[in-house]
Amino acid sequence: MEYKRGKTKPTACDEAQLCAQAMCLEEMLCCTVPEGALFYGQPRRRQEVTFTPELRTLVEDAAAEMHQLFQRGYTPKSRPTKGCNACSLKDLCLPRLAKAPSVADYLRGELKEP
Repeated sequence: MEYKRGKTKPTACDEAQLCAQAMCLEEMLCCTVPEGALFYGQPRRRQEVTFTPELRTLVEDAAAEMHQLFQRGYTPKSRPTKGCNACSLKDLCLPRLAKAPSVADYLRGELKEP
């Protein structure tokens, strides 16, 4: 069971997060977790989630992409949204910095001869 403060989202991001957590439990505990549930605080409703092969593939593809980005040493730019204010990773992600110029651009501008 995963508790969410808001309401359901148009994308499968919450379902993918729940499935990823179940896949971690499966690997750690050598068991099968076929389904889970999301509880949304806004409508105060529980939503059952079946971990289909398609959902598991979505999670595996996202994990593979994350590993490729990590190996390349590349951090994708984030786009700040109104949801950023309520995010538990706000202090790590620092979405406001996406609008700031890069350090290299700043140094080029400061070191430019007049």
